[in-house]
Amino acid sequence: MSLQTAVKNVIRANGLDDWLQKYPWLIGFLGDPAFPVWFIGENPSLSGIEALQERSRETAENLQWNWHDGDRLLREAIVEAGLKNGDPGSNEGWRCYITNAIKEPEIVSVRNTLKRDARYWQRQAERWLPILQMQIDGGKPKILVALGGQAHAILIHMITLGLKCPAVIKIDHYSYVMFRPEAGTHRGPRHPERIAKFKSSIAAIARKYDV
Repeated sequence: MSLQTAVKNVIRANGLDDWLQKYPWLIGFLGDPAFPVWFIGENPSLSGIEALQERSRETAENLQWNWHDGDRLLREAIVEAGLKNGDPGSNEGWRCYITNAIKEPEIVSVRNTLKRDARYWQRQAERWLPILQMQIDGGKPKILVALGGQAHAILIHMITLGLKCPAVIKIDHYSYVMFRPEAGTHRGPRHPERIAKFKSSIAAIARKYDV
């Protein structure tokens, strides 16, 4: 069974809106799963997806993680760390893999309200665990890099439910660095030191896992 067929099955089984009908490029992954470093996000932003499709002439999978300044920071950091060759915005030269733990897109503000009840995102984790397991089983990850605290919490919950995966570590989310002030400091969004820290965290991961 292909990954896309498996995703479609989860959509149907849970009565979810089939976003792949309207956004067929939103396949939920980019890169090469045969490489050891995998980046795991939380889930796609529906408002971002809608804006992106409205403004872009492109309809390919490379629209993913390729829209706002946070996306650009992630791609730049990946290229600078040697985890991708060529232009950061292209869909070529991947030496890593990017996917989301939760595949279904949601409006961020709505999701943030709903997930105040941990059971909400835990139920999502339960239904998408088999899909992430399929991805892991079909690739060769040595490390799962959780992009932000919520992605990390979801992965840890999946592990308690039986997800078989390599080590998991957490780094800041690129959108947090670019769009929100840092908790506990006076450093605001886009602060050069925060950007440098984000990039160095990815570079350190690349060095450790022999990329």
